[in-house]
Amino acid sequence: MAEGGNLPGIRELLSILLTFCLIVFSWIFFRANSIVHAISYIAEIFSSSTFSIPEFVGMGKALITVILLCIFVAIEWNGREWQYAIARLGAEWTRPVRYLMYYALIMAIFWFGGREQQFIYFQF
Repeated sequence: MAEGGNLPGIRELLSILLTFCLIVFSWIFFRANSIVHAISYIAEIFSSSTFSIPEFVGMGKALITVILLCIFVAIEWNGREWQYAIARLGAEWTRPVRYLMYYALIMAIFWFGGREQQFIYFQF
């Protein structure tokens, strides 16, 4: 971390982003049926469609998922000094408000639960 602050420096931020991109990129080869399939998938990633906004059936759910993701990242950022960031969330709230938050989290889990998917390493 940068000295005297809570934010990472530019070099650290770039290192984090590069590591994330390399890991996500390497997952393509685990999921692809063959090397040819992986290369064609990579070619599609870097095509002109990358810069257009996709339209699909579950776009509303996807937007809500991104918003929830941003909320949870903010919660984790605020609680980064604690072992469990979410444990501190709402500690000062009244019991009914805390239970309402728990109920909302449970409902979000059921709402966005999705369908069963194949295990990523099933081919091995």
